[in-house]
Amino acid sequence: MHLIKIFLLIAFNLIIIVFMTQNSNEKVDIFFFNYSLTDSYLNVVLLFNLLFGVAAGFLASVFIIIGNKSQIKSLQNKNRILTDELNDLRNVAIDEGIYDTVEDEDY
Repeated sequence: MHLIKIFLLIAFNLIIIVFMTQNSNEKVDIFFFNYSLTDSYLNVVLLFNLLFGVAAGFLASVFIIIGNKSQIKSLQNKNRILTDELNDLRNVAIDEGIYDTVEDEDY
């Protein structure tokens, strides 16, 4: 599975490189709110967008992984507490004196 992921990543990168080299002499103007950038190459803009997307995805996955790990730790703690409580309840001795009082009474 690991080799398949690496192969797909290499193939994806090759497709991006081919696309960028074919569009390397196109110039575009970028307008973002009050910021504008004129006569920038399309492949540079696409590369920065790709890098920004990868970085944003990485940060999002890091926060998700940290949240999941803390939830797993909490659930393991709760499981340990409940297991200890169950073991304590299993090991409680049954008091046989409870049944003696019922037999001594007259009905």
